[in-house]
Amino acid sequence: MATTNGEPAADRHVQVGGNVVGAVVTGNDNKVDVHATTVSRRQRHAIWAAVTAGLLASVAVVAVVISANRAPDRPAVQFGAYTVTVRGSAIGGAAFDLQGELRIRKGAAKLPYKWCLKVGNPWGAPAPGMIWFGSHGTCFGAGTSDPLVEIRTSGTETSLVPLEPARPAGENANAFTATTGLLATAYVPDRGELRFRVQESTLTGTIGLLGLSAFGDSGRGTMTATFAAARVSEDPDALISSPIQPVPWVSDDSTPQRHFPGTRYTVKTVIDFTRLSGSAAWTDRARARFAGAVLIVDTSGGKFMYDPPDARSDLFPVTGGVTGAGPVYVLAGQRRSGDLTTTVGGTLDTSGAEPTATLTFTSGEESHRATAVLQRA
Repeated sequence: MATTNGEPAADRHVQVGGNVVGAVVTGNDNKVDVHATTVSRRQRHAIWAAVTAGLLASVAVVAVVISANRAPDRPAVQFGAYTVTVRGSAIGGAAFDLQGELRIRKGAAKLPYKWCLKVGNPWGAPAPGMIWFGSHGTCFGAGTSDPLVEIRTSGTETSLVPLEPARPAGENANAFTATTGLLATAYVPDRGELRFRVQESTLTGTIGLLGLSAFGDSGRGTMTATFAAARVSEDPDALISSPIQPVPWVSDDSTPQRHFPGTRYTVKTVIDFTRLSGSAAWTDRARARFAGAVLIVDTSGGKFMYDPPDARSDLFPVTGGVTGAGPVYVLAGQRRSGDLTTTVGGTLDTSGAEPTATLTFTSGEESHRATAVLQRA
C-alpha cells in the first residue's frame, strides 16, 4: 500500500486475492466487499485475517460486507385454478389425450399446498386416461383430511408420491382407469410418482403411477402420461372449463332402439346439469351418461324411448308417453326393477333452429335435471 510521509494515500484501495474456495474480496476507501458462492465460518476467519494483515498500518475504520451469490431459488408453486392436458397410455397401451382441471390451494396437514388433479371421472365414467390424484381425500368432496401423498423436492423438480399402503376407497378417491364400460376397473395408486417443474404460471411434468384394483381384484394397473397445466385464475375455486367426456354409445342389432319408431336424437351440447338429490360423487357419471344418451320420440304414436350408455339393463332404456301438439312436447315414463324405480320426464322443444330438451331423471335416491341442445342422429 502506497504511503505519503508514513500515512496512507488519500485514495486507498484494497484487493485481497487468493483461493478461499472461490471467495473474492474487493474494496474501496473504507468498505470491503466479499463475494462468494458459499462462505463458511472457517472461510470468514481467513478473510478477516487477510483483510486485517493488509490494513494493519491504517487507522481507517474498515467495514467488511460478505454477500453470498447463491443459486436462484426454485420457483414457487402458485395457488389457483389450472386447465390441464394429459397425454399418454394406460393398461394395454390404450392411448388418450384428455383435458381436465388442477386446483392448488393453501397447505393442509403439514403439506405446503393442497394438490387436486381431476381429469374425467374414473369412478363413474371410466375411460383410458381418467384420473383423480389429490394430496388429500377432501380434494373430491369426501374422504380423509390426512395426506395421501408425500411431496418431495430435488433441484427444480417436485414429486408427489402416493403413501403406502393406499387408504381404502372410502377415504381416498384417488384413482385412474384404462378402459371403458361396465367391466372397467378403477385402480387406486400406491406406487410411482407425479413429477413436475414450475415455469411462471405453468406446470409441466410426467405421471407414472401403479395401483391396485379398487374392487378387490388381484391385478395391478399402470398409467404413464405427460401433462401441462396453465393457471387461469388465482382463485382455486374459480369456475373453469373442464369438459366431461360423454360415454360412447355402442349400438348393435340387439338394442331395443333398432325397432323403436320415431325421430332419433343425440346430445349436441349440455347446457345445464344439476344434482337434485343423492350423492355428489356420482354426478359426473350421470352427466356423462346423459351426454352419450339416445332419445327417440314418436310424436305421431305418442311414445318415446330414453336410452343412456353404460346403464343398468334392468332399468334402462326407459319408455313412456308423449303429449302435446307441438312444438313443445311433454315426456313422461318409468321402469321398475325389484324395489327400484327409474323415471324420466320433461319437455322436448322443437320450435328453434335446433331442438332442446329438459329432462329429470330419478333412480331411487338419485335425481338430476339436465338441459341440452339436441341433434338429429
